[in-house]
Amino acid sequence: MLDWRNCAAADHQVVHDHIARCGEHSAQRLFTRLFVATVQRRSGLGRLDLGHTPWGQA
Repeated sequence: MLDWRNCAAADHQVVHDHIARCGEHSAQRLFTRLFVATVQRRSGLGRLDLGHTPWGQA
């Protein structure tokens, strides 16, 4: 598990990919809720919602 966290600390795309595959709740359990929130805030996503785009509902 530490390897996942170390990879995610170096490359935040690891967190985004995990959220896309397994969901935000799973990412929070694997990486910690605070880390996921920090990654999302820094990338400007807030909560990831795959059903909506900036142009409307997908």
